[in-house]
Amino acid sequence: MPKSFKLLDSKIIEGEKRWTYSLNTIFNYQKIIEVTITDHYQQKPGREDITNELILETLELKLNGKKVNPMPNSCLLWGRDVFLWNTIYQNKKYRLIFWFKDKETSHLWIRNCYPID
Repeated sequence: MPKSFKLLDSKIIEGEKRWTYSLNTIFNYQKIIEVTITDHYQQKPGREDITNELILETLELKLNGKKVNPMPNSCLLWGRDVFLWNTIYQNKKYRLIFWFKDKETSHLWIRNCYPID
């Protein structure tokens, strides 16, 4: 299966690395055309196996077509619906934390990804 993602932009803002990719997938009945991944997932040890490509492949292959409810009260706490999503990819369990960028419905903002037991 050909990958539907492509790097569009890479920059550092206030010390945080951000990569923006094109992506063609469906999430919560919305067509997603862009994804921004921050380097937050790289800040803790034990996450050396996680890469932007792994995150993108997980979104493309496992999140596509899924409906996920936001974390309870996340909108009250952070002013946005935050999604905490657990999945299995390549026989490993992962948790992704993300939201819609600036309340857009076609652009996901990936804050974190890490392995879980």
